Order: sequence, then structure tokens, then C-alpha cells
Amino acid sequence: MSQASYLYTRIREALPWSGGDPAVKGDPRKSVKWIDGLRGIASFLVVLTHLARAWDYDLFAPRDSEDVSPRLLQLPVFRIPWQGRLGVTIFAFLTGYVCALKPVKLSRNGNMLGAFTAVGKSAFRRPPRLIFPATIALIISWVMAQCGAFIAANRSDCWWCRYAAPDLEDSFGKEVLRLFQNFLTTWTTGYMAYDDHQWALLPLLLTSMLVYILTCATMFMRFRWRLFVYLMMLLYFHQNAAKNTETFQMQGIYGMFLSDLSYEVSFQEFITKWKWPRRVVALLLTAVGLFIAGYPGEHPEWSVWSNAMLKASHYIFPPDVNVGKRYSAIGVDLIIFAIYISPSVKEFLSNRLLLWLGTQSFAVYLVHGTLLRTVLCWMLYGITGQPFDPEKKQEGKDEPVWIPIRPPWVVAISIPLWIALVYFCATMWTKYVDPFCARLTQKIENRMFIEDEKPAPAEALPLTSMPMQNMPMQNMPMQAA
Repeated sequence: MSQASYLYTRIREALPWSGGDPAVKGDPRKSVKWIDGLRGIASFLVVLTHLARAWDYDLFAPRDSEDVSPRLLQLPVFRIPWQGRLGVTIFAFLTGYVCALKPVKLSRNGNMLGAFTAVGKSAFRRPPRLIFPATIALIISWVMAQCGAFIAANRSDCWWCRYAAPDLEDSFGKEVLRLFQNFLTTWTTGYMAYDDHQWALLPLLLTSMLVYILTCATMFMRFRWRLFVYLMMLLYFHQNAAKNTETFQMQGIYGMFLSDLSYEVSFQEFITKWKWPRRVVALLLTAVGLFIAGYPGEHPEWSVWSNAMLKASHYIFPPDVNVGKRYSAIGVDLIIFAIYISPSVKEFLSNRLLLWLGTQSFAVYLVHGTLLRTVLCWMLYGITGQPFDPEKKQEGKDEPVWIPIRPPWVVAISIPLWIALVYFCATMWTKYVDPFCARLTQKIENRMFIEDEKPAPAEALPLTSMPMQNMPMQNMPMQAA
């Protein structure tokens, strides 16, 4: 081996995502396959979305104003990474897919007891595995707020940072009470003042419970009738106009449907047989999905293409819904189905880097918001939040003169460094915090669950406890009337 090849091999092995070869059967990083890679992309999209929301909100519209030409990043497809909505939509789909995967497989193999056991244990573990890490993130954000870490964000010219950064109460006692109130509201209404990105955790938790219930309700059904139930549930939740959460249930059921379909042999044989038609269909679905998913969240009437979609939405969706979220869900579903029928794309999503990003996805979701309104704002506005005079107002406005952002070269250096910091912190979180939460959940499960008992021998069982199929009725003597 040459020195250059040796050096390349050592560098590759040192990278955090090079813990195994995903092409080798049984490699642990291959266990979630394309799902984990898709999760990694979704978490990165969430980070990009919040950067755009904070410092270039015009990207959420098809152009800066009605009478100017659109920028490149405001055009269809190009606008997708910046305008939001897709990351959380993908998380909702993954919730349904992953939660249904094991029990559906067991039930299809005829192991109904194992399927119900999987649902029962997964449904028990799901809340603490979400609540424990989110609570730790809440406490960290709360402590940082008490130390004045959000002052720079609250005084910056970034309107979204000011909106999302908490203002402190006038006493420490009130702040302690507010900490407990925010813990409750996170899991009852979805509101959390110290890190508003946690709003999605409650609907994701509720979606997982919906999937578990639907799995149990349809476990004994034939596949074609389960498809009918999935369709009816999708149509039912299509009418849901609940604020912010209206697409979560549909995405969860869609994930459950694809999870079930992955075990259908006839469908897999059909996909394998019709290779070129499948590729054409996947390409068309991807193109249409990318276009639909790019529907602007703000001022869709400013462009011809988005205005046409706005008018069509009156006939497609029920009234008083978030049209942007609805179109994003449809676009994501088309793209995911294109991935689903494309083995080569699944293989790409299973590469080391994307699998590693997927492993860090939940940690990235929990830590990036606090780091954005603290560390990144320190980089872009200074740590002290000075000079700032709340009495000095902007000309013609009843607002203070906010601290201006630093020069573009500072921004260009700060944002990549901050993204690297986010993933470093996420790696530490995944390495230390997640295992702690898993151990704590396991201890609670061991304490609360009944122990598995060995079945009693057949001769010790009463007659009424023996299965009826072991008692041939035709050989039993008839009783007198």
C-alpha cells in the first residue's frame, strides 16, 4: 500500500461516520438503511430552514416583492431547502414507517403474540424516549437563559431571533415556576418558550400512538382490507384543519402503509420485474413532488406558478387549512414513493455520511435552536449585546434601534463553523445523553413490567385453558338432552 493510500485509509477511519462498511451484510450502520439516511437529510433541512427564517425570510416568498424578478433560490425546486416544512413532514412519515415496521413483520409471519408484545413495549418506551431528552434540552436552555445567554438575540436586528428568544421574568422564583409550566405545555399544547422548536414533539408522539392503535386494530385483517383502512383514515384526516398539526396523522398513516407494503412479495416482484417503467415513474414522481413541495409559504399570489397552485388548493383541500403544509405533504409523499421504488436511491441514502447524519438527527433537532439563538447570535452580533439603548427609537417606528448584523464575511465564516458546532454537540448528545435516557427508560420498564413466566406443563393446565383445536369435537360423546 502506498503512503497516500495508507493516509487516505487512516483519515477515512477517523471520521465519525466511518464505523463500518454499509455494503457488508449485518453491518450495524446498515440496519435502518435508507430510512436513517432520509432522517439525516430531514434534520439538516430543518437547520437550513431556520437559518433562512432568521436572516433571509424573503426566501419563503416566490420573490422579494410583487414587482421584482425572483432570485435563483426563490425559484421552484431551488427554494425547497430554505423555505421550511419539509423536514418535520418527513419526520412524521418516518414515525409511522418505523413504528409499524416490526409489529407488521411479526403479524405477517403469524406471530400475533410477538406483534402485540412489540406494540405494547414500543408504546411504553416511546414517551420517555422523547420526553427525557427533550426535558434535558429544556433545562439546559433554561439555565442558559438565567445566565443571560439570549440577550444578544433579544437585541439583534433578527426579528425571528427576538421572537423565539425568551425574555426573563422579574424574579428567579417566577422563572422556576415558568420552567415547570413550560414542561407541561410542551406535552399538552406544544408551546415551549425556551426552545419553540419542540412544538413538533407532541404531535409526533400522538402520531406514534395513532400508528400503534391502528396496527393493533388491523393486525388480523387481510392486506387488501388494511389498504382500505389506510385509505379511509387518510381521507378522514384530510379533513383535519387543526393548526400546525394537520398533516402529521396523514404522514404517519402513509408511513405505516409503505411499511406494510414493503413485506408484500407480489409488489416487490412487480418492482423488480418492471425495471425501466419503474425508473420512469420514479423520475416523474420526483419531478412533480419537488415542484409541489416548493409551494411558497408566503405570498404565493406574487408568481404565476404559485398563484395557480393557490387557486387549485380551493378545490383540493378543505377550507381554513395551511395550504403550504398540505402541498408540502403531497410533494414529500411523491418523492418518498419514488425513493421507495428505487433501489439505487435507497443505496445512496444508505451511505456512511447520511447514516451518520441520521443517527444525529434527533440530537440536532433538540440542540440547534438553542445554539442558534446563543452561539450563532454571539458570532453575528457580539456576546454582550452592546451597544443597546432601549429608549432610542427607530425613525418613524416605535421600536428600539436593534444591533446590526456584522459584515458579510463574518457571516460567511460564522455559519459553517456554527453548523460544525451543532453536529459536534449532537454527536456528544448521541454518545452520552441518549444512552442515559435509554438506560433510564429500561430501568422503568424493568420495574413496571411483569416478568416473563415459563408456561406450566400441559398436564397441569385445567381443561378450560387448553386450546379448543386440540379437542376433536367429532370424537366426543354426545351428552343426553
